[in-house]
Amino acid sequence: MKVGPLLGMFLVLAAVGATAGDALADHRRDRGDGDWADEYRDGPCRVREVSNDGYYRKVIKCPHGRGKTWRRGEWHRDFRDGPCRVSIDASREVYRKEVRCRGRDYD
Repeated sequence: MKVGPLLGMFLVLAAVGATAGDALADHRRDRGDGDWADEYRDGPCRVREVSNDGYYRKVIKCPHGRGKTWRRGEWHRDFRDGPCRVSIDASREVYRKEVRCRGRDYD
């Protein structure tokens, strides 16, 4: 069996797969100015991500705690990550992570 036709078919499938992946990812962007929102499911959990002008928020909600990946119990944590302030709130069913960064407008 010749390798040429098999290699050609692989390249065609790779190109089609890459363009299909780009088309599926376009739903994230709402506007051209960098603001976006995305909602999806991760197993039994619902995930919502929002980003705009130095603000990022990710909320994960798992019904009755099924499918969660964070520690047990309720806890809260605030810390800095470079120029950003990060706040994490977690309970049995909800995990919230908010990141606020100072943009270039504030420098």
